[in-house]
Amino acid sequence: MVHRGMRDGERGGVRRGIAWLLLAYLASPAIAQSAPSPPEDAASAASARPAVVSLQPVIVTAQRRQTVLGTTPLSVGVVDLHSIETNGTAQLSDLVGTVPGVTVPNGFSNQPQAVGIRGMGVSVPAMSQAVGIYVDDVPLIRGYATALWDLPDIARIEVLRGPQGTLYGQNLTAGAVRVISIDPSRAPVAWGSVSLGNYRNAEVHAYVNGPIGDGPLSGSFALSSRGNDGFGYNASTGERVNKLDATQFRAKLRLKQPSGTDAVLAVDGLLDRSDTNTGNFPLNDPQSAPRVTFVTATPGPFKRLSGGLQLKVTHPLGDGIDLHSITGYRAYWDDPTIADIGGKAALRYLLSQKVEQKAFSQEVQLQSRQDRLAWTAGLMLVSDRFDFDRIVDQIPPPPKSRADTEGQTHLETTDVGVYGQSHYQWTDEIGLTAGLRAYRTTQTGDNQFWRLDAQQQRTQEVYHATDLSTASQGLLPRLGVDWQRNPDHFLYASFAMGQKFGGFNRATASERASTYAARPEKVSTWELGSKWRLAGGRLTADVALFLNRYGEYLAALQNTVINGVQVPDQVLVNAGRAKTYGADIDLAAKLAAQTELALSVELLRSRILEFANPTGAAISNYVGNELPYASHLSLSARFGHVQPLPDGSSLEFSATLQHLSRQYADVQNTAAIAIGPQTYVNFATNWSSPEHRWSFSVRVRNATNRTHVVLRTMIPSVDVDAANYNAPRTWLATLRRDF
Repeated sequence: MVHRGMRDGERGGVRRGIAWLLLAYLASPAIAQSAPSPPEDAASAASARPAVVSLQPVIVTAQRRQTVLGTTPLSVGVVDLHSIETNGTAQLSDLVGTVPGVTVPNGFSNQPQAVGIRGMGVSVPAMSQAVGIYVDDVPLIRGYATALWDLPDIARIEVLRGPQGTLYGQNLTAGAVRVISIDPSRAPVAWGSVSLGNYRNAEVHAYVNGPIGDGPLSGSFALSSRGNDGFGYNASTGERVNKLDATQFRAKLRLKQPSGTDAVLAVDGLLDRSDTNTGNFPLNDPQSAPRVTFVTATPGPFKRLSGGLQLKVTHPLGDGIDLHSITGYRAYWDDPTIADIGGKAALRYLLSQKVEQKAFSQEVQLQSRQDRLAWTAGLMLVSDRFDFDRIVDQIPPPPKSRADTEGQTHLETTDVGVYGQSHYQWTDEIGLTAGLRAYRTTQTGDNQFWRLDAQQQRTQEVYHATDLSTASQGLLPRLGVDWQRNPDHFLYASFAMGQKFGGFNRATASERASTYAARPEKVSTWELGSKWRLAGGRLTADVALFLNRYGEYLAALQNTVINGVQVPDQVLVNAGRAKTYGADIDLAAKLAAQTELALSVELLRSRILEFANPTGAAISNYVGNELPYASHLSLSARFGHVQPLPDGSSLEFSATLQHLSRQYADVQNTAAIAIGPQTYVNFATNWSSPEHRWSFSVRVRNATNRTHVVLRTMIPSVDVDAANYNAPRTWLATLRRDF
């Protein structure tokens, strides 16, 4: 296949050359002598992390306004700026093991991502997702082009556990992941970093912020470019595979008027040319080994363009009421994705797909906080257009015959919601929360399917399902009570309901499956939480107990029965009732002025209570089974220490432990494809100069070099049994210069 533009090796060489040149430039003594003192801004303050004798309060915006985490009546996992930099958090799958309860079965950032929280949410990425992904309050629709957020202007990531439909929109039955970036300010900030590591890893990051002219305008620009030669090896060609090659940027302009009007315009973009052709490594080859493939076909190209525009305007209306307008437009194109699923020398299952999505969102919100009453009300519109074209070549061993097919899908989905939520401080100690969202979602489109010849030319139209249309509407309430028992102990109890839109599946081999519209999945959640601040603020302990009850549970099934007819294709259907229950535990301790310890744990149980027997056979009755990707135990432990040095510089050391217990990958609880327990140990050290102008860090991930299967694919009809693996031990050395 002809390569377009630079070859992979050339692009990697250019990136590494740039990294070495920047490394030499940053190391120039002349720059160090002439550099100005760093500004006192929020970003530099976060990096400095001043020594204190108590834990600093964590500020979040989980309720669409700033609150202290210790008095927020929600279970929220927070990955702050320091943790992002220390751990190297760059994509959604990095949250697995970092924020307990989060699951992302596919760890490759350029492949579709389906995120789960508390054992719920992992479904077909092309469908509506139960965990909403938000970037600065703009929703990302479906599970494509949502994974990679490696930009140096990200302030924190908030993981909201449990239904969030009242304030954030329909479909968030399992929770939300919010990526929050830094808005421009007039305080000048500029820094750059270069990183080099094993597997020929090279990274470049840069961030600039400051005033534009003498007026109220300020701006910022963030850049990230990452690449490596891949963690896998092709034994047939002698080449490295699973290469990373991604570049991102975000630019912001901010106009902040003395009158209080504040407008922020942002544009971001991503160019991803990573390797998707060898995402699976065969387990059923005589020479099978972890991260080894045998694909002999020419690797297919991959190119993803993704990006968006956002305008957020805040205007005070008087009497303590603010008007917020959030406008977003996002789009992505995958053209194409080509992947050999089997990974063997003999081609067994090859897919080639093109995906395009365009999404527009508009939210208008009123917000007020006066005396004992704080409230938020608004209107939100989300319009999504999704186009999908997939060619599948299935070549089973003889004597079975080859099958080549193509499916096309066009779906347009519109969601309108009106919402409001208020918190009333009934007494000095007791507060009451009430919220409600009314929504209506409509979806129209068509599915089409063909049989192809070996040259991928259409030979027969199987069906063309046009004028597909479905709609659903509902009310999503939230009720809660909280009690500030004393200044150091906060209690809360809440009840919330959520619904996730079902809609139409992508084009499948049968018309019946492609014209079936699933009903919304429903959840009712009870949560009881307690948040302590003990030992003079040197210890915090947050515990949340939860129970989720799901109705019309959506499951991806094959050989199911639709309207009395058995359908062999995999279809997302309303399968029955299920529940999950457990506890989220977050502990943090200030052991000394410069030493901290943190432990986060989720204990989880799940059970299918009622299931629509898909074939009528006893073996396909899944009542009593566990839900997919519902690990009984997930935990993250972190130790950090900063050692001041006599010359005024400092040395920081951190170690993290991540663990997930065994989990099933399907509702059938098939033992063969279950995901075994995973344990990772990571280390990081960072030296900072006395003026915090220079820093040098070394990060080691998966220090014990554990090998785990994180996703397994079995298609017996074409002799496919393949696995995706975690990354091996990696190290990365970074030099950073703050100007």
